[in-house]
Amino acid sequence: MHQTKMVCHRGARLSAPENTFASAETALKLGGSIIELDIHQSADGVLYVLHDDTVDRTTNGSGLIAEMSSKEIDALDAGSWFAPRFKDEGVPRLEPYLAAFADRAGFYLEIKRADCEQVAALVRKLDIADRSFTCSFDPQMRQQMHHYCPELRRMVHWSSAGSAEAAIEEHHASIVEFHSDAFEAAMVYECQDAGLEVMYYTDKPDKTRFQEALELSLNYVNIDYIALFQQLRSEHEAITCSAPR
Repeated sequence: MHQTKMVCHRGARLSAPENTFASAETALKLGGSIIELDIHQSADGVLYVLHDDTVDRTTNGSGLIAEMSSKEIDALDAGSWFAPRFKDEGVPRLEPYLAAFADRAGFYLEIKRADCEQVAALVRKLDIADRSFTCSFDPQMRQQMHHYCPELRRMVHWSSAGSAEAAIEEHHASIVEFHSDAFEAAMVYECQDAGLEVMYYTDKPDKTRFQEALELSLNYVNIDYIALFQQLRSEHEAITCSAPR
């Protein structure tokens, strides 16, 4: 039976500090299948899991991550801002983060600003290409990932592609992501008919959209409200299984 998979946006960021080991672990315990994470790079070339250009919002430090050394970043507290019990959480280096969950999860690798050749080498080293995909809001990062890691599936936002044909021909994508401001059944059907997988993103507890995603048999939802979607998915599957054939 088809099941819409949960892509956990920065892990379980409502229950633990985003983009940390604790957040990913919690996401999997809640039933998530795929961890969404953001990739930046230090001044000395180390890849990190962090959403913002700066460390200000989610750590006890300040400054652009691209201008900081790995020694400085490794010393940061990336958990106390969320709750005191997470004070030992740091900014994860990408390799140990992926390695820690590679046998239990897939990954959505969102490239913020990083050496894509280095990311590609890591994907191959850990052998995670078959259960992962990548995207970036930065066209240069998208092009470089296509060049250095052609075996890794690519996702494109509908707002960038505008059509299923463009998603495939221009963006070399196999997955299209829709947001709430552009999410209509006709667009979904266009992508599905073209053989594309479809993902829906929202950071809100939108039961109506969640239900629509299930009814349209989307492949993925990229969400923050993991427990809520898990409940709705279970209810939907129970109804589907009990329906007469």
